[in-house]
Amino acid sequence: MKIELNDRRLVIFTQLEKGASGEELAKKFGVSRTSVWKFVQKLEEAGYVLERRPKYRIVSKPDPSPFDMALALKKIPGLQNFYYFREVDSTNRFAKEVENSAVFAETQSAGRGRIGRKWESQRGGLYVSFSLNISIPVNEIPKLTLLAGVAVAKTLEDYEARIKWPNDVLINDKKVSGILSEFVGEELSARVIMGIGINVKNKIPGHLRDKAISLKEIDESVSITDIFVRLCTNLSELMKRYPSEWKSILGEWKRLSSTIGKHVVIEAGGRKYRGMAIDIDLDGGLIVRTEHGNEKIISGECFYTSY
Repeated sequence: MKIELNDRRLVIFTQLEKGASGEELAKKFGVSRTSVWKFVQKLEEAGYVLERRPKYRIVSKPDPSPFDMALALKKIPGLQNFYYFREVDSTNRFAKEVENSAVFAETQSAGRGRIGRKWESQRGGLYVSFSLNISIPVNEIPKLTLLAGVAVAKTLEDYEARIKWPNDVLINDKKVSGILSEFVGEELSARVIMGIGINVKNKIPGHLRDKAISLKEIDESVSITDIFVRLCTNLSELMKRYPSEWKSILGEWKRLSSTIGKHVVIEAGGRKYRGMAIDIDLDGGLIVRTEHGNEKIISGECFYTSY
């Protein structure tokens, strides 16, 4: 399903939440009553339940709710289209083929994490990629990964979520979210693809239960749509502040970090760095105090240790 974010059906959708007759909607928006009826049919096919008399009114919504999600996406600068899939191979892969768009899937058959790892994408999770209308040098991509981490952690702050450098969000020291930022274009002017996966209501596979967690394990009433709407609000606010308020955003990252102050082992570029994570610099590099002194690590695999 493709929804253009300037589509007047989104406004009609908000009217249907309150209740309105086909005649009222046709007159107000300059469309035929048949068009209204067809839209109601489309909503019902998508899992919405509507009263039809005396007026059309939405009485129940599916979770996730595509049209509520599209309305939330209107907050993010530059986005024009929303692609909603029951299943896709990879939202990041599809997002590379479109511009100024968000791509959501109920499940992915070939979801990816960092370093080519598989991202388990069972139904009930939140899997979205943003093809963002910004051009930045490739070396700025790590900053947007950190920014996305702040957006996710703020979205899940009621669950005491914390960010693990460089691209994970944890609850109770278990992974609840991963972020995969990629680029399309020339090295000095890359279009950013920001992929975010959040375990909301999906069941965690047995072999990952000691490493990952789903929000439903904490909150039985959690809603994919609600989490998506909050994520869009936080991402919108942060994107409007970037890059002019980058120092402030980085300060929020530090406040929400689980990594600063931890003993870590970082695997990067064939090397292992051991020490204490003490800070993050303006480029998004992790500063680790090792036996050789303070070392800056731009990217790598981070493991917490107990020594």
